[in-house]
Amino acid sequence: MKIINLIIILVALFFASVQPLYSSGYNIQIKIEGLQDSTLMLAYHFGNRKYIKDTLQLDSRGQGVFSGETLPGGIYLVVMPDMNYFELLIDREQDFRIETSLEEPVKNIRVEGSDENKQFVEYHRFMNEQQSASSALQERIEKNQGNPDSLQYLRERGKALDNEVQEYWKSIIENHPGSMLANMIKAMQNPEIPDFNIPADAENPDSLRWSMGYEYNKNHFFDNIDFSDERLLRTPVLHNKLEHFFNRTIIQQPQTIIPEAIRVIEMSKANDKVFQYVLVYLLNHYERSHIMGLDEVFVELAQRYYLSGEAFWINEETKQKLRVRVERIKPNLIGRTAAEMKMRTPEHEYISLLDIEAEFIIIYFYEPSCGHCKVVTPRLNKLYREYRDKGLEVFGVYIYSDMNEWSEYIDSNNLNWLNVYDPENKTYFRHNYDIYSTPTIYILDSDKTIVAKRIGIETVEEMMKEFF
Repeated sequence: MKIINLIIILVALFFASVQPLYSSGYNIQIKIEGLQDSTLMLAYHFGNRKYIKDTLQLDSRGQGVFSGETLPGGIYLVVMPDMNYFELLIDREQDFRIETSLEEPVKNIRVEGSDENKQFVEYHRFMNEQQSASSALQERIEKNQGNPDSLQYLRERGKALDNEVQEYWKSIIENHPGSMLANMIKAMQNPEIPDFNIPADAENPDSLRWSMGYEYNKNHFFDNIDFSDERLLRTPVLHNKLEHFFNRTIIQQPQTIIPEAIRVIEMSKANDKVFQYVLVYLLNHYERSHIMGLDEVFVELAQRYYLSGEAFWINEETKQKLRVRVERIKPNLIGRTAAEMKMRTPEHEYISLLDIEAEFIIIYFYEPSCGHCKVVTPRLNKLYREYRDKGLEVFGVYIYSDMNEWSEYIDSNNLNWLNVYDPENKTYFRHNYDIYSTPTIYILDSDKTIVAKRIGIETVEEMMKEFF
């Protein structure tokens, strides 16, 4: 029995409006033994979320009917009052009957009028049996760590179980080509890494083998995905593939991610809805990324697809907001030369950021009333005193204009670094450095190139240890 672990939202997505032409509507008769006079919900997967499509009231015999206009293909869920659910496959056959029981609904499910769902139920049962066998086998392996003969047998049995699953999947794909279940199973399969012919005189054969395997896996990861099949949007499969590839398969740096993101987006253009989902997912993913420097991916995708007009679903207002966001991020990407800030000191002199000579420069944007700044400022000051003679400088930017508040803060914290401010905002520092909260920290090298940004004081401390 499965439990819904995501909030089910009562909404109808734009994606769900597309309907196939081969059916006149859905009519799904439900009977659940042991559950009477209760409300059921018909939900569907969409990426990593679940949404409600329909509801019904079971009668005193536990029977009811979901009905309406044709449903787009996907994996749907019949959700009971306690949020337990069982899944249905909705595709060509949308007039059928499902019976099960409140106790173990997945195990006891019976289908009439839908060969697709009979096959889907059989698939679930087979996979559950294989999972149980695999778990039991793993327990035996743990208990036999000191018995080499048993371990060899058990591992061979594990390989046999894997082969059984692969053969079962292969039979569905071959016998039901183009069916939703076949496409879904095919999409879940990862590329099989070949045995590479590594030269005997290779200097580092293990490293070479890893590199070749990485490139092969990267280049073939989406070979089994049919991007023209919109039905995959209403399963977890496509979303999970995207998550795995962009979070755990490829190297987490913009130079690697950007060409791969473009490649996948271009493949997704085989279907407008798939293209929309993939592009929205990637743009949001890299706008929210907590990995330093990956906002460069966001900027590239926004410019290439949204601001160019290819993202046909957004209006001009949204496009303008996105344009403003890109313009705020673009000047402070990792690897760019920091924007000039010629700012006033408490003594009414001016200091130019680009004229500072130091091995590393920390730009520290702060405000005295900021609770987090009260923690960071003394730690940064201690770090500055420790490394200033080794080539560290701090360009401490007070972001407001209250001279008295600023002077008191400098004195109370004994700040002897370069204290500056720009009360008239002549340097546009909020725009050029994307200042929307404090404290905000940037690190520049001696060429004034941005090497780190928007990092915590703990990371700054670790980086200074490495630099000096």
